[in-house]
Amino acid sequence: MHAELTTRRRVLLLTYRRYLEADRAWEMALEEVNRWLPATHSHAIFSIGNPGSPVRQLYLRRERALHHLEVAHLKLETARQRLAARQRTIPALQAVIARLSVTADHS
Repeated sequence: MHAELTTRRRVLLLTYRRYLEADRAWEMALEEVNRWLPATHSHAIFSIGNPGSPVRQLYLRRERALHHLEVAHLKLETARQRLAARQRTIPALQAVIARLSVTADHS
């Protein structure tokens, strides 16, 4: 595998792990909130808490981790497309060079 793809894949895996950790922490916090509050009052906004609350911080951490995961995935796909384009271009250029050298030999 090419070095750029290896790096992008490693970053994607790292961001995925971070997202899973943040998501698990968020889910555990919601479970704790649901234990303290009746199910009828556990609306999403209410569960998130006030700005600066621990639950809100976990929600924002999860949201950032998801955003980083999406960006890492996009960068990996872009690197794959760039590599594929290069691999298609090289044989085409080699064919052009071969034709030019054959034409030059006959001149």
